[in-house]
Amino acid sequence: MEAQQRLKTEYSFCLKAQTVVSIALLMVFCAVFFSAANAQSYYYYVNEVPKLGGGAVVYKTLLSLEIDGTATARVQYNAGSQQKLYLYQLSLTDSLAHVDGNGLRFLMCKSPPMPLIDKDSINFFEPRFLFKKTTDSSGYHYQPDGVEVKDVGENWIAVKTTESQEKTFDELKSDEPFVSAFYFETDAFYKYLFDDRVRSTATTRSEKMFLITVANTNDETVGKSVAIDLKNWTTLFTKIASNLGISKVISVQIYGDDYSKSALQNAIKKLEVQKPSASDIIVFYYSGHGFRMPGDVSPYSNISFRTPENRKNNVVGDYMPLDEVYRNLMALKTKVCMVFGDCCNADIYQNPVFGPDVNAGKGGGTLGYFNLEEAKKLFLPSMPLSLLVGSVEKGHLSVGNSLIGGYFTYFFTAALEKNLWGYYSRDPSNLASQTTATWMRILLEARQNTYQKSLSIQCGVTKNDRCIQKAELKITP
Repeated sequence: MEAQQRLKTEYSFCLKAQTVVSIALLMVFCAVFFSAANAQSYYYYVNEVPKLGGGAVVYKTLLSLEIDGTATARVQYNAGSQQKLYLYQLSLTDSLAHVDGNGLRFLMCKSPPMPLIDKDSINFFEPRFLFKKTTDSSGYHYQPDGVEVKDVGENWIAVKTTESQEKTFDELKSDEPFVSAFYFETDAFYKYLFDDRVRSTATTRSEKMFLITVANTNDETVGKSVAIDLKNWTTLFTKIASNLGISKVISVQIYGDDYSKSALQNAIKKLEVQKPSASDIIVFYYSGHGFRMPGDVSPYSNISFRTPENRKNNVVGDYMPLDEVYRNLMALKTKVCMVFGDCCNADIYQNPVFGPDVNAGKGGGTLGYFNLEEAKKLFLPSMPLSLLVGSVEKGHLSVGNSLIGGYFTYFFTAALEKNLWGYYSRDPSNLASQTTATWMRILLEARQNTYQKSLSIQCGVTKNDRCIQKAELKITP
């Protein structure tokens, strides 16, 4: 109640004092992380929403756009003769399809709006937020392009936007009155910005991370997408190791003209000679073509090392089962062993599929706080841990995009980032909760987001033949 009263008394001051928002907070990837499009972004809107009896209600919205295209918005306004304060939380999702040929798409509610301060059945109308794709020297990103609300007749109507502005992470941190107009002191996001107790710094550790990344970047069909996967994956895990205090990262990258089965076999043999300790971490990642052979029993695909000549002559060429890589690396008995493959898991002669990009903000700004304790649970567990992850179940295709890379890789790294950098609370019913990161939770989120995104793409002869990409997961113990 105290927090609610504070929100009610302070909101008018902070909204008059600020012209706020979009923030590129959390992951700044221009040079040290991902592309500029890969960052969490915040937007502040002021909209005039027509009332049924005439006049307008002024909505003020703080919208948080995640790098996976989902978003959370807090909408507050005053209404009634007493100008009572109302506050709603919206869980939003990417519309996937474009609104029109101008590259417009929107963020729309994926569940009913949740009232946080009283419920208003008269003046609250569910909004959706339009974004338009733009491209500049930093790459592609989506910018706000208007707001619509659903009227009593269930029709979407455009409303007047009087402010739509951006704000940096540092500006949010230095303006607690503004943030408290939308968030309670008990909220995870509020704590993330203002509570120093949630932050800690790692000390140097003795564990080593062995990072093996294999990518078919020279392939004429998937090469551009795969190259993005290679860069993003390597940069992310190197960054995680650094923030954990792991100074020894032994990285092996197999791509370009070096891409071959023998190169992968040699990398595994070299790793065996290096004799990782029982406290070390092994991370293997593959991005490229994959396929199934007749009679394959494993639910996981084969890594394809086919050459252009192989394809021309319809020859299978070299390949290695993903679960064979897993068995070889598991035999080294490290504390953590993770094997990921982002590739198709269907007949070798099926063509790859590409889909649309993600509604991502421009990014930029300050890197967010690293959740050290959550990262320790994932990468430095008390008991041995292993993951075997394929991007798609058997009989189906893995989807990608030349701007964001493979869908599963994109959504997995997004889920991992949201857990390790930032406030990210998945449970809107428990507003005070800080996320507890687990591999199961992260992988299931990536699996669900990939599945939903893939359904927007045609994978068969008719428009009703949608792509079905569900990751194959194995977590031990």
